Amino acid sequence: MAEPEYDAFISYSRALDGTLAPALQRGVQRFAKPWYRLRSSRVFLDDGSLPIEETLGRSRWLILLASPEAAASERVSRELEWWLEHRSARQILVVLTSGEYSQSVPPAVRKALGQEPRWVDLRRLRSVEHVDDANPRLRECVADIASAVRGVPEDDLVGEHVRQYRRTVRLTRGVVAVLVVGLLVAGLVALGQRNSAVAQARTVTARGLASAAVANLRTDLALSQALAAEAFRVESNGQTRAALFSSLTASPQLDRYVQVGSQVSALATSADGKLAVAGTEDGRVVRVDVASGRRSEQRVGERPVTAVAASADGGVIAAFSPGSALRWETASGATQQLSPPAELTDGLVAVSPSGRFTAFYQANAAQLSGDGLTRGHRIVHDGQTGAKVERDEATVPLFGMRLPSDDLLLEISPSDWVRRVPATLDVLSAARGNALPAGGFRPGLSAGGDYFGFSAAGESRLWRTARTEFDYNSQDVLVRDGRFRPSAMAISDDGARTAVSEAGTIYVYDATGAWPGERARLEGNSETSFVAFLGGDDRLVSSSRDRLVLWDLTRNTRIGSALTTKVPQSCNACPAPRIAASHGKFAVAAGSDLAVGQDEESVGAPSQLRPMVWSSSGERLFVVTAPEGIGETWDVRDGKRQRWKGDVSAEFVLAMGVSPDDRRLVTVNELGDVQVFEGDELGSARTISPGRGMDRSNWPPPDHLAAVSEDATTAAVVSLDSVVLVDTMSGRQHDLPGGKARAVTFSSDSLLVQRTDTVEVWDLAGTSKRRTIPTDSGYLAGITADPGTEMIAQLRGDDVLVVTDLVTGELVGQTPVADERGRFGKIGMAFADEHSLVTAISDAPLFRWDLSEENWVRSACASAGRGLTTDEWRRFVGTTPPPDLTCG
Repeated sequence: MAEPEYDAFISYSRALDGTLAPALQRGVQRFAKPWYRLRSSRVFLDDGSLPIEETLGRSRWLILLASPEAAASERVSRELEWWLEHRSARQILVVLTSGEYSQSVPPAVRKALGQEPRWVDLRRLRSVEHVDDANPRLRECVADIASAVRGVPEDDLVGEHVRQYRRTVRLTRGVVAVLVVGLLVAGLVALGQRNSAVAQARTVTARGLASAAVANLRTDLALSQALAAEAFRVESNGQTRAALFSSLTASPQLDRYVQVGSQVSALATSADGKLAVAGTEDGRVVRVDVASGRRSEQRVGERPVTAVAASADGGVIAAFSPGSALRWETASGATQQLSPPAELTDGLVAVSPSGRFTAFYQANAAQLSGDGLTRGHRIVHDGQTGAKVERDEATVPLFGMRLPSDDLLLEISPSDWVRRVPATLDVLSAARGNALPAGGFRPGLSAGGDYFGFSAAGESRLWRTARTEFDYNSQDVLVRDGRFRPSAMAISDDGARTAVSEAGTIYVYDATGAWPGERARLEGNSETSFVAFLGGDDRLVSSSRDRLVLWDLTRNTRIGSALTTKVPQSCNACPAPRIAASHGKFAVAAGSDLAVGQDEESVGAPSQLRPMVWSSSGERLFVVTAPEGIGETWDVRDGKRQRWKGDVSAEFVLAMGVSPDDRRLVTVNELGDVQVFEGDELGSARTISPGRGMDRSNWPPPDHLAAVSEDATTAAVVSLDSVVLVDTMSGRQHDLPGGKARAVTFSSDSLLVQRTDTVEVWDLAGTSKRRTIPTDSGYLAGITADPGTEMIAQLRGDDVLVVTDLVTGELVGQTPVADERGRFGKIGMAFADEHSLVTAISDAPLFRWDLSEENWVRSACASAGRGLTTDEWRRFVGTTPPPDLTCG
């Protein structure tokens, strides 16, 4: 007898989805199963033991558990190739288990499935405890798959599942003895209670971790990010997602933490900005490659290392520990141990840029004579010749020491700036004076030795060390800003910027330029013992307990990155830049200028190049030049342009949309008139005029007062007292209930209307309101939604980006879009896909914000540089920790 056919075949990565795939197989086979049958359908789970043709050939449906791992699997690729050759792509169901759709589904399959594929998102089921028959997301996926493979509407099948379950219970009650029934019911109740208890415990654990993450945002951002990532892994809900977003957007200049294994007791950087060097309390010097995070180390002594320095490329490192001094040539690993006087416990070190000379200074600042002098011991080692020169003499205790070159040793004390010859320690020159305040200050010396200064309450002062004399009021730079109790100070090599730590927070000041004063506050640590510039003046490294903290002052977030397309210049009174995104391609227009990728186009003022919309393939761009009314189709592959047959009637075009076949195009002008173009040459077919008028208080009218649906069948126009919906096929119009609106936009399946303090979600035709989401009346007019209608983005008046979950109405998070200083013009924004938002700021690159929760977890873990410890789990959760607390 021939074996029966399979209803479905599951193709998957056994390495990634070895737990999820069997759970789906069980669920689909048992869904809506009559009591007298073993299964309601037959689903084959591929284990690689049988030839593809044998099993696929007898299967009606292919269920693809899509992931980057599956896309890279040779077995899965052969299964998909066979199916596309011998079966219909309409019989493929995609279940996304990891990564993004475009990364996880092979191009041939994406093309065969078309622009609106049917797929289910199971990416949150990434742990064994989530793959539970009681998990509602898994049950929904099972129902969706069972509905497709059995050809029964999902609602009908769910009803049948409930009826079969009840029938099974009734039959069981009639056949089994009362005692057995009682035991069965008790067992079911117990199982239900057990599942409920497990779910409740998971929720409580996740909420506890999320609360702890938020509580640690300002005091330990590494711990906060690790807690937030673990909370989201335990259970993804609104609270854990918000905590994860908050931890990733706090202190946006933070890059990451690097563990060094012990309390940091000294800090230095290489002039090329590639290396950070830390001394530790347990007597080690640790060299950290900033780009890769790789570490190497050497033992200096048994006591804390209190001074470190590096050559320009980090090839030579010097370190001091009371009673020990070390020169370390990192390429060869060669070290030279020096033995300074053990009783001199205060030390400084310096390395010349070439690495030839290393200088060591030791003193005991606690033992001063009546004239303020103490014994000072100097050692200079010549790494080229092996020669060493030492000198022991009375000295004012030094604040800092540098070797700016092989020919100069600079020593800075409160009353003397002395220049010496490194090879002999002979004095070249000395400047004398007193530049320091009475108390409450922290001195600093730039890495190259060109600038010395201090930060105190209300001011920061800098002097060039090349001066022949100095006093308190002879500073070269005065910044009317400073800290009351500074703990560390760094000065950039060019003297243009300083960084001062107080109570863990680092305050960055611009000492020169158009806006001198505070530039940034770097928060997230309860203590910051040391801070140093890393190469130029845009990167910093600091220390907090047993970690180095890397900062990048040019970045604005850890959940995004700049694109290569640069926004044309705009103005404060101009409309926000307009963005069009499709298939990874970007175009942005501002005024008379348009940038497509890295190419730029200009038509000259007062003409406007906007709006733009991509074809469904992403290979052509539709562009309007107004008020000339010229419509063109640009082929981005070969640069060819084709003018439309019809002219656009508009002084300003507010909205535009094109049908999937590129043969119907719709525009909306500043009067609210809807113009329809049709055919291969896009001839003007008709104009539909609502005749209601638009708000003219701002001119030109902003783009958000009109929108066209993705399929170009509907246009929405905000009139003076209503929202008018226009059917571009029939010309019919109707008003949306609710009165005046602030903005409109479309997603792939919905119309969204922004009112004063709500956002309404309607069906595309505007006949049924699906839900209303409360918002804030302080938000600016204008809204954008992701294609799946799951998230919206709005801007506050202070240019803070606000992202809201459209399904639950919960706030996902909010973050500043850009530094306000020096910025001008309004901010444009648009979703590029379901998981990324793009913002446009005048004369700056487009910026992509990553809204993928999976990527958030990865970013949080990478930035934290650690996972939770078992002790931390017990402290914050209070239960036995799981076996694996690795972050992510």
